[in-house]
Amino acid sequence: MASVIIELAPLMIALVITGVISGFVAGLLGVGGGIVIVPILSYLLVAADIHSATPMHVAIASSLAVIVPTSMISAWTHFKLGNIDKSVIVKMAPSIFIGASGGAIVADYLDNSSLKVAFGMMAVMVAFVFFSKPLIVRDGLPSFASRGVLGFFIGQISALLGIGGGSLMVPFLVACQFDMRKAVGTSSLIGLVIAVPGVISFMVVGQGAVSDLPYAIGYVWLPAFVIIAGAAYLTAPIGARFVAKLDKDLLRKIFGLFLLIVGGRLVYSGIMAGGLAFITG
Repeated sequence: MASVIIELAPLMIALVITGVISGFVAGLLGVGGGIVIVPILSYLLVAADIHSATPMHVAIASSLAVIVPTSMISAWTHFKLGNIDKSVIVKMAPSIFIGASGGAIVADYLDNSSLKVAFGMMAVMVAFVFFSKPLIVRDGLPSFASRGVLGFFIGQISALLGIGGGSLMVPFLVACQFDMRKAVGTSSLIGLVIAVPGVISFMVVGQGAVSDLPYAIGYVWLPAFVIIAGAAYLTAPIGARFVAKLDKDLLRKIFGLFLLIVGGRLVYSGIMAGGLAFITG
């Protein structure tokens, strides 16, 4: 037993660090933490030789599970600070919920390489959003039909890739001339609307798909969920309180650089793995 604990200690420490970073980022930028968790967890699963068949699926599902408690504490903190716009929740949550419910179904049809490329491309796109100045398109939310389509898209893509939706919601709300703090706070609650149906779907569609991974429910790996969520739960409110204290422009650029590097690497890795599979298959 002692030897097993010693052998897995580096992995456990890495998961704690992942949780600390993702929680702080979730509270600070309203991005749910999944944009950090997914690439790191998928790498750790392979590096630790625990699960190499569908690491992206497991990372995405486990990330959504982590986002549930993280979003709850982050949203509650933002609610107390007055940073949540209830009108956005009422008008967009239903279509986002519906879109998120089907994300796992789409992911289940994609192989590991395809998900790597998809997540990597999303990370690169989000990186450029963080690098650029906020784009102002209109004053207020769009029409009912447009909100429905956009909400479904945000929910579907976010659940498909294991992110809380803030990567898409924050730029969208800022483009609609919402205050940055309101955009971040509201997006933290939207993360809960995405994560709950998303993680349930991944648990259902992943039944029997990861039989080699101990302590998994569907695609959700419980040890990663417990450790990362525990650490993130502590740091998410800290990040939320730092919203008004840090240089947001500098922070956005640093985070954008991180996403650009991670996203580019995932796209390259996914394309190479897919190409090799095509050649050998």
